[in-house]
Amino acid sequence: MAGLAASGSLAALPERKTPADAAAPPMVKARALKPGDTVGLIAPSSSIFELWDLEGVAPRLAALGLECKFGRNVRARRGYLAGTEGERLADLHAMFADPRVAAVVCLGGGYGTERLLDRIDYGLIRKNPKIFLGYSDITGLHLAFGRLARLVTFHGPVALSALPEWTLASLKKALFSSEPVGAIDNPPEPDPLSPEFPRHTVSPGRARGQTVGGNLTLISTTMGTPYEIDAKGKILLLEDTGEAPYRIDRMLVQLRLAGKLADAAGIVWGTCTDCTPSRSSFEINLSMSELLDDLLGNLGKPVLAGLVFGHTKEKATIPFGVEAELDATARTFRIVEAATVA
Repeated sequence: MAGLAASGSLAALPERKTPADAAAPPMVKARALKPGDTVGLIAPSSSIFELWDLEGVAPRLAALGLECKFGRNVRARRGYLAGTEGERLADLHAMFADPRVAAVVCLGGGYGTERLLDRIDYGLIRKNPKIFLGYSDITGLHLAFGRLARLVTFHGPVALSALPEWTLASLKKALFSSEPVGAIDNPPEPDPLSPEFPRHTVSPGRARGQTVGGNLTLISTTMGTPYEIDAKGKILLLEDTGEAPYRIDRMLVQLRLAGKLADAAGIVWGTCTDCTPSRSSFEINLSMSELLDDLLGNLGKPVLAGLVFGHTKEKATIPFGVEAELDATARTFRIVEAATVA
């Protein structure tokens, strides 16, 4: 089992210190993808329930000019997990160790990445920087890689995600270019007078900082661990799905009590799909807009809501660990630092 104290790792688990507590190593960046590159595919979270779905991954990547290499254990299953911790770790470490693999892409999310965090060889990850892509439960790995390997990662579609035209364009812009991603916009509106993807200024203002975040549930459940989010001076991006308003309330209050909301330079709330109460309980619930106004509207910092990323049909690919500019008044968000190298 590879652990944090393994040869080549950065250090043993820190005593609840964040990178801000000491001189943190610089973030490392992977090379931008180019046609002919090989993508390593892993299942570090839930099991792949419909194994036939794997047959469509190679043609999808081939359409991008990429070849694929499946982890040995992607078809493994241990209940709701994609194999044992040992099997999932073996695939993760093997892909980062393989010099032929240019990117490591998760096949899906679900549950299970947190079981791996105290067993990963973060030194191996840092010494072999590769594009790392996924969302949802993969947030656990984004947080850990950012803090302990200091790797720039990408919050975006998993390999089994649909890739509609706008989502595909965002993905290619983020992964195939060594230029800054620039503006992260929402998809074009079919009817501008009745917007499907509205953005809302919860609190006006402008901020600049390094990007960090992901799925709110994973951010919440890693609090109090060596992998908890470091939001100090950063642009905090949050999204979730399938959570009742009171649960979103609970998790945001946890971040407030832990000082994470105060630490952040600015906040971007994405969307919370399927987070409305049942119709019969409307009268005893806060709406999501009321909830966000209550908990994020009086922080004295810019807060923008409605960016399309995460658990949405269309989804932007957003690099974590690079500088970004937020203008909540103008409802814009821009990545201003390159997330890859040539």
